[in-house]
Amino acid sequence: MTVAERAVEEAETRKRGRAKPDPFEEGDRVWAVFDRDAHPRFDEAVALCERHGIGVARSDPCFELWLILHEREYDRPCSRVEAQTELARRRSEYDKRAAKTVDCDDLARRVEKAEQRAKAQLRRRTEEGAPFGNPSTTVGRLTREIREAADLFSPPREGV
Repeated sequence: MTVAERAVEEAETRKRGRAKPDPFEEGDRVWAVFDRDAHPRFDEAVALCERHGIGVARSDPCFELWLILHEREYDRPCSRVEAQTELARRRSEYDKRAAKTVDCDDLARRVEKAEQRAKAQLRRRTEEGAPFGNPSTTVGRLTREIREAADLFSPPREGV
């Protein structure tokens, strides 16, 4: 089963599975996160998700592009290998031949800057006539939604 098919299944299960939704789940959304890479059914998967109201966090060429944007602007078309090499140059803990992990606590402190860079990158691709072209990522839309949801359900801060 593909990521897109599994996301559709989850969304459909959520729609029909509860007579009365839990108030903490009312605003929940299902998201699919995937790379363009060399996947032959990428566009089909995106369309399937969009038809079913599923959020899509896509990266072209790969998720590593999103991680690079935490470090710097990156607006040069590239392959997956080139993006992984660039990330390894920027993040000493990242090893493209091993677990491909990064220090998420460190990146989380800069997520809003990465969102801004990704948004600008998408705007440039649109201006060029290639929306979502290489390089681009919509992962920032997902992280922004997560942060907004967290703000809705966070207890009020004292003194605010």
